[in-house]
Amino acid sequence: MVCYKGLRQTPKTKVKVMGPLIKFYWTLFLRRLPVMAVLFILFSAAGLATAWRLPPTYEASARLIVETPQIPDELAQSTVRISATEEIEFIRQRLFTRTNLLEIQQRLRVLEDTSDMSPDQIVAEMRGRTDIRSFQSGSGTRGNRPTLVTVRFEARDGRIAANVVNEFVTRIIDENVSLRTDTAEDTLDFFSQEVERLNADLNERSVAISEFQRENSDALPSDLSFRQQRLALLEERIATSERERTNLNEQKERIRIAFDRTGGQPVQTQNSTEQRQLASLRTQLRQALTIYSETNPNVVSLRNQIELLEAQLLAEAAQPSSNSAAELILELQLSEIDSRIERVNEDMARTQTQIEELTDSISRTPNVSVTLDALRRDYENVRSQYDRAVRSLSSANMGERIELTARGQRITLIEAARAPDEPSSPNRPRVAMMGIALGLGSAGAFFFLLELLNRTIRRPVELTSALGITPIATIPFIESRGRRVFRRSVKVLAIVGAIVAILGGIYVVDTYYMPIELIVQKILRRLGM
Repeated sequence: MVCYKGLRQTPKTKVKVMGPLIKFYWTLFLRRLPVMAVLFILFSAAGLATAWRLPPTYEASARLIVETPQIPDELAQSTVRISATEEIEFIRQRLFTRTNLLEIQQRLRVLEDTSDMSPDQIVAEMRGRTDIRSFQSGSGTRGNRPTLVTVRFEARDGRIAANVVNEFVTRIIDENVSLRTDTAEDTLDFFSQEVERLNADLNERSVAISEFQRENSDALPSDLSFRQQRLALLEERIATSERERTNLNEQKERIRIAFDRTGGQPVQTQNSTEQRQLASLRTQLRQALTIYSETNPNVVSLRNQIELLEAQLLAEAAQPSSNSAAELILELQLSEIDSRIERVNEDMARTQTQIEELTDSISRTPNVSVTLDALRRDYENVRSQYDRAVRSLSSANMGERIELTARGQRITLIEAARAPDEPSSPNRPRVAMMGIALGLGSAGAFFFLLELLNRTIRRPVELTSALGITPIATIPFIESRGRRVFRRSVKVLAIVGAIVAILGGIYVVDTYYMPIELIVQKILRRLGM
C-alpha cells in the first residue's frame, strides 16, 4: 500500500494519479523529440563515420623468456645481482628513450605522415603503440618460476608491426647482454682498483711501521724484559764497582800506613805482595782471553800491568834494597792502584750512562707500545679490507667469465614476430555501437537536464504542492502565435548553434591538435578495443 500526500491510495487511485503524470511526460517527450532525434542522429552518425574512417591497425607480438643461471649458485655466482623484473623494466626504459624511438621511426617508417608532427608527438605515438610486459609463468616453484616477456606493437601494416617488434626484440637481447657484461666488467674494474689502492695503502702502513720501529728501536716493547734484566745487571755492576773502588782506596791507605810505620824496610814483604798481584793478574788475563780478543781494552790493560810488575820485580832483583828503591816501589804500587781506581771510575761512568739510556728507553716504551699498537691495528684493518677485496676480485673475475660465456641469467627469444594476416583493430561494430549509445545517452541527458533546470509550474498538482492550496479550476497559458514562432525560432537557432559549435570544435581539434582518428584510436587502445 502506497501513501500519497497522507491519503490512503488504492490501486485504482494510483492509476488515476500515474495516468496524468505519464501523459504529461509523454507530451514533453514528443515536444523535445526533434532535438533529441537530432542529437541521436548526430552522435550516431559520428560513431558510424568514425567506425568507417578508422584505418585498420595490425598488431604483431613476440615472446621472450628470462632464463635462470646455468651454473648453480653453490658453485659460482654472477656478480650481476638484478632480478628479472628490474632488468626488464630497466631495458624497457632504455628502449623508450627519445633517441631510440626516433631512430626506429626514421629507419622503418613506422608512422605514415609525420610532416605535421613534432618529435615529441612522434615519440609519444611510438610509446603509445608499444606494449612490453613481463610476468611469471605458472610452472615451477614459487621462487623459480621463469619470467616471460611479451612485446607488442601496432602499425598500419602487418610487416611494419612485425619489423618493429623484431627490432625491439633484438635490442632487448642486445641490451641484456650489454647490461650484464658491462655491469660485470665495471664490478671487476672496481675491485681491481680497490685491490691496487688497498695494496698501496698496505705498503705505506708497513713502511710507516718499519720506520717507527727503526726510530724507536731502543724502546720497543718486544725487548722490554731484556732491557729490564740488563738494567738490573748494570745496577749490580755499579754496586760491585763501588765496592771495588772502596777496597782499592782502603788498600792504598793501608800501604801508606805500612810504609810510614816501617820506614820503607819491609821490601821483601812488598815484593811478595807484588808477586801475588802478578800471579793474580796473570790469572785474570787467562780468564779474559777466554772471553775477549787480544785487542780488547781489558786484555791490553792486563798485559800492561803484568809487564810493569815484571819490570819492577826484575829491577828489585838486580839492585840492593834501599829507601829510595822502597819509595819507588811505593809510588809504583800507589800509581797502579790509582790506575785501577781510574779504570773503575771510567767503567762506572760508562755503566751509569747505559743505565740512564736504558731508564729512558724503558720509560718511553709504554708510549711507543701504544703508538705501535695503533699503527699495527690500522695495518690489520687495511689488511682485512685487502683480503676481502682480493676475495671479491676473485668472485668478480668468475662473474665476468660467467657473463662473457652467457652462463648467467639471460633473455632468449621463444617466438619471433610475424606479419599478421588480418587487422587487430578497430572493432568497427563496437565503435558504431558506442556512437549509437552515445547518441541515446546525449538525447536522454538533454531531456533530463531540461527537466532539472525547468522550475516553472506546469501542472495543477505542482501548484498545489508549491502554494499549499487546492485550486477550484486551472486555466492553461495560451501562447500567441508570434511568441510561439519566436520560441521555436530560438530553439532551432540554439540547436543549430550547438551543432555548429560541436562540429567546429571537432574540426579545430582535427586540424590543429590531432586527427580525430588518432584520438579515437588512443581511446580505443585505452579501453582495450
